[in-house]
Amino acid sequence: MEPADAFTTSAPPGALRRRSSYLYGLIISGAVLATAGQALRLVLVGAAVFGTLIIYWAAETYVHWMAARSVHGRDLTREERLRIIRDGWPLVTAGAIPVTVLLVEAGLGVANGLAIRVTLAVNAVLLFVVGWTISRASGLLGARLVLSATASGVLGLGMIALKTTLH
Repeated sequence: MEPADAFTTSAPPGALRRRSSYLYGLIISGAVLATAGQALRLVLVGAAVFGTLIIYWAAETYVHWMAARSVHGRDLTREERLRIIRDGWPLVTAGAIPVTVLLVEAGLGVANGLAIRVTLAVNAVLLFVVGWTISRASGLLGARLVLSATASGVLGLGMIALKTTLH
């Protein structure tokens, strides 16, 4: 029988999912921002980002729950269920900074189009920073570190390009 998670046999349970969830949450946040119409109030855009992250987190958590039950061949213990719920939560918390930026911009009266573009830029920077942090933790150095972090940031730039072409 194969291990429950071949990628994390030497890592604490859930570490892989928690780390990847930060990037995934920022990618989802960027996608919502990229497709948000400029006619929407910024508070509604922020609510759409947060709501979308909650839905993705719930769906992903359900999938992990089901997969864990099938791998173990039994119902999960309370501890296992709670760990699955917690391990995916970074997907939601990753959107905290972009949503906060949107709300601050709304309070300052920044025009919707500009506010969304600025928030997308912040999101792209966050993708680069999280990519850098994860890449650094994996032991990458030099050009490989820069390339890996840049690949994460390019996802954010892709969202900006999507926004530019859609609107």
